[in-house]
Amino acid sequence: MKDITAVVVNWLTARRTLGAIDSFRKFYPNVPLILVDDASDPKYESKFFRVYRGLYRNASHEYDPDCEGLMVLDDLDNTKYIQGPDLGIHPRSHGHCVDLAMKEIDTTWMFHFHSDYRLLREGFLEALMDGIDETYCGVGDKKGANPRRLVLRNVASLYNVKAGKKHGVTFRPVICYADGTIDTQPLLVGQKGREAESMEAGGYFVKELCRLGYKVKWMPRVHQIYGVHLRWLEEKGEWNGPY
Repeated sequence: MKDITAVVVNWLTARRTLGAIDSFRKFYPNVPLILVDDASDPKYESKFFRVYRGLYRNASHEYDPDCEGLMVLDDLDNTKYIQGPDLGIHPRSHGHCVDLAMKEIDTTWMFHFHSDYRLLREGFLEALMDGIDETYCGVGDKKGANPRRLVLRNVASLYNVKAGKKHGVTFRPVICYADGTIDTQPLLVGQKGREAESMEAGGYFVKELCRLGYKVKWMPRVHQIYGVHLRWLEEKGEWNGPY
């Protein structure tokens, strides 16, 4: 595959991150890959994420800050390692980490996937790239049923980084206010007294580029066709390791 770079973010999930990279490399050994380590302190994690984490069947399997995997994340073949800063909160810090990776990408496209996603079949990137050109800003499954919500399931989706750089559009989570101003700080969750719309990582990126005339190629369940999200299996009680 040409003109595409893969990006994955690690946050206290070294074993899962290594598993995700291994599953990707089985099918795409030569695609450039950027791994960003999110150094955000877990004590700052949001209330939302603590509740969400409680859904896990095996929560103790998810977090492994002291595992041996952390010692090799910065020395993987054909992988650029970026040590992200302590952004103060997770998961809002995720988009900031992806934004760091995007600044290092010199290809048109970024394939972004989560550390708990496993690629199981060949042909995923080929399917995402089929029939698109640089007039598209993103490709993947749509998140939610609202037809007006332009959000990709970034568990495994494709983004036009070249377009984002051209127009100065960030991948960070963004709060858009009625007066047209935006906030991209990771700790912000909205301010009382001001009409605002909060968009998760990648949401503003796609919506703003669509506003500028770019298109999205929606591919329902494409990430499920070519792989599996361990978190979904865990929530249904269908997964009990390995990573």
